[in-house]
Amino acid sequence: MRRSEGLALAFLIVFSIVSFLPPWRELEVAGMAVFGWLMAALMLVSPALMLLVFRRGGKR
Repeated sequence: MRRSEGLALAFLIVFSIVSFLPPWRELEVAGMAVFGWLMAALMLVSPALMLLVFRRGGKR
C-alpha cells in the first residue's frame, strides 16, 4: 500500500470514528441530526477520495 493510500484510509477511519460519537446524534442542522449529515458526507467523500488517490497513483 502506498503512502497516499494509507493516509486516505487513515483519514476515512478517523472520520468514521468521529461520525459515530454520541454528541452528533442530538445536535440538529436544518432539521436533521448532524449524524445524518456526517453519514451522507462519508458516503460521498469516501469513494471520491479513494478514486482521486488511485487515479493520481498511477501504476506501480
